Amino acid sequence: MQINTLQPQPASLKLNLPQQTAATRTATNNSTMPGAYVSLSELGKTKAKQAEKNKDIDDSNLPDTIKQILKTIRDLKQQIADKQAEIDKAKQDGLQSEQQREKLKLLQTELSMLNSALGSAQQSLNKAMQQQDLSDEQIQTALSLMV
Repeated sequence: MQINTLQPQPASLKLNLPQQTAATRTATNNSTMPGAYVSLSELGKTKAKQAEKNKDIDDSNLPDTIKQILKTIRDLKQQIADKQAEIDKAKQDGLQSEQQREKLKLLQTELSMLNSALGSAQQSLNKAMQQQDLSDEQIQTALSLMV
């Protein structure tokens, strides 16, 4: 058998897809990509929400180091709010047992650590803003994004 490489050979590019029923054709016509299904894990969903939440920071004209610190500050503020809600719930549930009192102490310690981390992050932001020699507009942007 000889193969002539100078002459184009007919090619069959027909996909070997399963036969579709009327129901699958309708479902396929309603979606953007037939046969494609994407499911995000809980971690992926959380990261997607967080990326959307920080879009204003990402879209700002600030240096990347400042953006990262601002994101950290926002995350810490959210953790503090969550921890405070846990403490409030624990107090509402009552503190009859020693175990419940210990849980409250632990939550308060965690809250204290988060507040300390927030203070450190804010100090890091101030230091980074001084080192980056930001314009007045950038400083205003950074301060407004920190809130």
